[in-house]
Formats: sequence, structure tokens, C-alpha cells
Amino acid sequence: MRNIVTYMAEEQRTFAESPFNPVDSLVFSTLAYFNYETAPPIDLSSPEGILLHDAVMLSDWKALTAHSWMEDAKDTEAFLHVLSASRRMRDVRVSFYVNERSEAVEKQFSAITLSFPSADGIVAYLAFRGTDGSFAGWKEDFNLCFKKVIPSQCTAAAYLSGVASALSCPLIVGGHSKGGNLAEYAALVTDERAFERLRGVFNHDGPSFLDSPSPRIDDERFCRLLHKTVPESSAFGMILERRADYRVVQSSAMSVFQHEPFTWLTESDDFVYQDALNPSAVFFDEALDTWLRSKTADERERFIDAIYDLLASTEASTWSEFQEKLFANTRRMLGARTKLDAETKRFIWQTLGSLGGILKNETVKRFKPSPPLWLPRRRETYDPEKGTKA
Repeated sequence: MRNIVTYMAEEQRTFAESPFNPVDSLVFSTLAYFNYETAPPIDLSSPEGILLHDAVMLSDWKALTAHSWMEDAKDTEAFLHVLSASRRMRDVRVSFYVNERSEAVEKQFSAITLSFPSADGIVAYLAFRGTDGSFAGWKEDFNLCFKKVIPSQCTAAAYLSGVASALSCPLIVGGHSKGGNLAEYAALVTDERAFERLRGVFNHDGPSFLDSPSPRIDDERFCRLLHKTVPESSAFGMILERRADYRVVQSSAMSVFQHEPFTWLTESDDFVYQDALNPSAVFFDEALDTWLRSKTADERERFIDAIYDLLASTEASTWSEFQEKLFANTRRMLGARTKLDAETKRFIWQTLGSLGGILKNETVKRFKPSPPLWLPRRRETYDPEKGTKA
């Protein structure tokens, strides 16, 4: 099956010969996961930067892809090989690399600028990294469920502003997972001068927002720029999503494993699309949305903080470290020696119980047989105050 790896192996035209497309955006978003600091001393702070090819070839590939989903993906090595030999990518330059993490403020942020020559001149793609393997990174993602703004969003906005000041060329912003959310946020809140230079905003399976960051979200100009894509069984990318202007991409994987970019199917210079999400994804999205609306922001914050405290009690700082001693860490989390008090434990189980109840009710509704056609159906009316049918 064709994916972004086979796409890069076969597409050897330059960007001047064949315009930038959505598949290129997912490739660039994947490049944001590289640990560019692991390469031999190179200057990525200047606008000129260095050739992407040099950054890749001078690096230890294991270190370059460590601490992200790429570390275990089966196509990572093939991706690096075709990237190294790609005529399309040969003139891409990387600059303005930033990588920040703070446990204190629950922040994980990284971005890279990828500049390439098009038929109309140089274009710069600002690629925002999605969530890494750290607990701090995942905690910040979960904070989206109760915070209007998270630290990485503020940094993404500042990053776009800084790059726009340093470069005079057209700009594209994008990212995968949380990186897609950061790209959207930066485009929504940036100043008008920088916004007018944007040629595209790409969100590949990233969540939406608790509240609209800016009135610009309904601006026709922004809607024309936005390209949101989610895999057919998307869970993460549909969190808090209220709009219908996304496209559904077919995947070679099952369930949550479709989040991995290497599983997205491509055809020529675009993805393979389908009309709607799979029924299982719609079911999960509706159940999760119902659960989120059933809890106050304070309750969601308390629940997420409690789960994070449980993970922190294992003394692991990443998912890989947690999995190294999976049985022992799980027993420590759930055992009597956990640091959580009895009331917090009770709160966690009650919250999980409410989620389980909602999933059960959604399952019953979904699989409940329809009444015979000869029976009169109850008339449903819409209650505008409750936002539900009565």
C-alpha cells in the first residue's frame, strides 16, 4: 500500500516542478519529530540554516528519532533512506529549531522551519512537533480539556511571529497531533501582517479548542487556508472538534494506531479519502463529548491531575520507561502505597465509572433495535436551553 514513504520514493519532481501538496505537509510534519540537536554541531539558529539532507546524514539515526512514535515505527528506517535520496527534498533547508520542555509549567514544545524553492520563489513551512513520549507532553495535551490556552500554544504564536519577522517569504504552518493544534492556534492569533503571508494551515489529526481562540476562526480567509485531515478511526484529532470541514483519510492500521502518519494511504500527490469517519470513531467521539460536557472544567482538571499524579508516583518520566516495568508500575499506581488520599481515589473511580456508564448507554442506543414501522414514533422536539432533544 502507498504511504508517505512510497510517495517520497516515487515523487522525484522538485517543488518548482510540482506544487506543494497535503502529502508533503504530512512529510514535513513528520520531520518536526527529529531531534536535530543530536547531529554534530550545526547552526540552526540563522535564517539560512543548513540542508535537511546534511542534518539527516550527519546524525545518528537512532538518536535522531528517539523519544517519539518514530522510535518504534516499522517504516522509520525506510523513511530516512528515501528522504536521504529524494530529489524533491534535496534543496530543503532547516532553520530556527526550537526544543523546550518544562515539567514545572507542564510544557513540551518543539518546532522547525523548512524552507524550499517553489516556482514562485522560496516558501517556508513552520512545522510544529506533536506530543513526544514524555508524561509532561501528554499532560499538556490533556490540559486542553479544561484550559483555554496551554503554554505551547503561546510559544507557537511567538514562534510564528519571530519567524515571520526574520523571513520575508510566504509561510505555511502545520503539524501532526498536538502540532496541528499549535499550527491552527498560531495562525488564528497572529497579527494581520503575518496572517496575510500564510499560504496554508495544516492540522493532521490534531485536537481542536475548548473555546475559539479568535474570531478569525469563522473568517472565510482562514477557512480557505485550513486543511484538517484525520484518519478514518480518529480519536485524538476529533477531541473538542465542532466543525465539519475536515477530510477523512484511509489508513492501513486499526483503531488508535491510525494516528501514526506512516499508516495514512496516499495516491499520486494526495491522500486516499473516504466520505465519513468509521462508525466506531463516531461512537467514541459522541461518548467522549457527552462525558466532557457532563463534567465541569474544575472536575476535568482535578481528574487529569489525579491521573498524572498516579503516573508520577511510579517515578517514570516517559511512556517507554513506564512500559519497561509495566507490571510493577501498574501495581504501584493502583496499590495501597500510592500517594493519593482516599477521597481522590474515590473521585477517580467515580469519574471513570461515569465514563463507563456513558459508553454503556451509547452502546445500548446504537444497537437497540428499531421499533416496527407500524408502531407510532414519539415526536421529538428540540430544547434550545438544554441543547438536547426532548
